[in-house]
Amino acid sequence: MRQNVGKHQMIYRFNTTLHKGGNRFFASIPFNIWEITGLKGNIPCRVVMEEHSFECRLVPKGGGTYWIPVNKSIASSLLQEREIKTSLEPILSLSRINHDSPYSKELPVRKIDSIQEIPFQQGLCGQCCVAMLAGVSLEKVISVMGRGRASWSKILETLDYNGISYAGKAVYPRGGSFLLPQCCIVNHHNVFLLWYKGAFWGVQNVDYSKIISYIEIFL
Repeated sequence: MRQNVGKHQMIYRFNTTLHKGGNRFFASIPFNIWEITGLKGNIPCRVVMEEHSFECRLVPKGGGTYWIPVNKSIASSLLQEREIKTSLEPILSLSRINHDSPYSKELPVRKIDSIQEIPFQQGLCGQCCVAMLAGVSLEKVISVMGRGRASWSKILETLDYNGISYAGKAVYPRGGSFLLPQCCIVNHHNVFLLWYKGAFWGVQNVDYSKIISYIEIFL
């Protein structure tokens, strides 16, 4: 069923069921996306399944067949053996980085008990920090976070995507004496660095007086 809500905006309503692929959950779309919507590629959408609303990019399976990726926490609250009332609305872009993450704080990408060093790269400092924490390649983090200058908001959303827990607010030393926690991301003169168990990773010769702020990462 299609509902016209504006010149460029359509809402599609249908029933679907959940299925599991590897360690992720998906819901099939019972019509050909290309034919019905005229859209192709990695299509960003707003989805409502029962009372759960979220954003995601549809997963193409070929020939106009797409699946909806469903977060584990949402999937666990839906009954997999019955049909689920669903609405799907194509949108121009996703509003958050952690839109269709397979991870959660309860099921993070990994337990942080070691760091594989990634050399600091100018313009990708925030991405390097997240990659070392998540234990994944820099390219994989870039695919989620994008390239270019990082910000605290982008870093925290990408940590959320990977299920990595962190403190609720940043600490600003303001030139006073301070002791860094076991693990944190540091804003060092507007460059993001990773501190882990007594050392900075991926970079050398850090001037502590230029530390603007840091956010603790919970191990």
